[in-house]
Amino acid sequence: MRIDSSFRRRPRLSAAAAALLTAGVTVTAAHVASAATTGCEVGYTVTSQWPGGFGASVSVRNLGDPINGWRLTWSFPAGQTITQLWNGSPAQSGSQVTVTNASYNGAVPSGGSADFGFNGSWNGSNPVPSDFALNGVTCTGDVTSPSPTPSPTPSLTPSPTPSLTPSPSPSPTASPSPSASPTPPSQPAIDNNFPVTREGAYGTNRYTVFRPTNPSAVGRPMPVLVFGNGACAHTNGSEVIQALTFIASRGFVVVDTASVDGSSNGVQSGSPIPSLLTDGISWAERENARTASPLYQRLDLSRVAAAGHSCGGLEALVAAQDRRVKSVVSLDSGFFADGSFGYPRSELSKLHTPVMFMDGGSSDIAYDNTRANYDLAQMPAVLAEQSQAGHVGFITGAQMSEGMTAVVQFLDMTLNGNATARSYILGSSGLAARASWTVRSKNF
Repeated sequence: MRIDSSFRRRPRLSAAAAALLTAGVTVTAAHVASAATTGCEVGYTVTSQWPGGFGASVSVRNLGDPINGWRLTWSFPAGQTITQLWNGSPAQSGSQVTVTNASYNGAVPSGGSADFGFNGSWNGSNPVPSDFALNGVTCTGDVTSPSPTPSPTPSLTPSPTPSLTPSPSPSPTASPSPSASPTPPSQPAIDNNFPVTREGAYGTNRYTVFRPTNPSAVGRPMPVLVFGNGACAHTNGSEVIQALTFIASRGFVVVDTASVDGSSNGVQSGSPIPSLLTDGISWAERENARTASPLYQRLDLSRVAAAGHSCGGLEALVAAQDRRVKSVVSLDSGFFADGSFGYPRSELSKLHTPVMFMDGGSSDIAYDNTRANYDLAQMPAVLAEQSQAGHVGFITGAQMSEGMTAVVQFLDMTLNGNATARSYILGSSGLAARASWTVRSKNF
């Protein structure tokens, strides 16, 4: 599809033309058709790479006239595939890739840019593609400015002298105002502070939902987090209310695996049931499609994460093997060396998303296990340790706020592609610079 914003100029009569008309000469007015100026350049950067996978950022600069709606295409030269993308909507057929704008970043002014990032898989080699095209126009870094095409010279044809009948003055027609695009998510999610509603999930008492009270105030579809509770508590989730309210207030919808009032829901507690988390994603999909739901078309189901504390963290690590999950956080948890609960550490090889492991220091019963899981992880991974938090500080202790801040920043980095959040998690002046914190990372 060409970028084309051609228009027609309304004919206007000069004084000379009016004189000719009164002298009995018909004038055929000329017009000039104006075609759009086009041009683009693309910056493609492999930001991280690990065996079988990689992360990349793409910046598309519009060198032509302003556009409202963009589509970037390219071909992967070595069979790479996209597994997760943020700030756009991907489609891939074989090696051919198409990424279209999200709802909030379709308008790109002349000289402006649209940015998105993705994770992908590769096998053998991972060369950079080169054949990018924006809305069908090949991106070469050059600008094409078509010359206007004038119409033929007006012909003067004598005609009988007309009677002068005044024509009614045309009423001016107002040009429609362009609709404004929602503000792109350049603001870090941690800076949000939306009022939160805590409610039972529609149609089932297996889940409690934490969400911004007014979803439209968020300004764009919201990411979804499914959460597993400590001790694999599947009925009473009161322990996590404060922590999950914190996350939801930053613009996330959180689906917790417990009934809203602690009442019996037929689900046994005490052992991991990872399917509760994946079923929670399916519940969110149904709510996004249910017209009477406050979350109707308010969820971005391409941005789904799993997280959990202690036994619930093990649930999250297993649930994250679901291809709908794009990020996972394990709080004071991990797979056991002896395969307790039926999940050996070899399960870590099944992860396909970035993962953050958090522990509360040497007093945390999960300290050694968390570290061992980080060491074995093959995907992009973060190990964030707060030496004073112990096993429950991130959930109910004095470290709740800074622990949930780390969770929000990691989700903002991996789901939303936020650069400020990335610096906070991976940079030396962010989380790592805070008192009592030690941060390691790999494969980013």
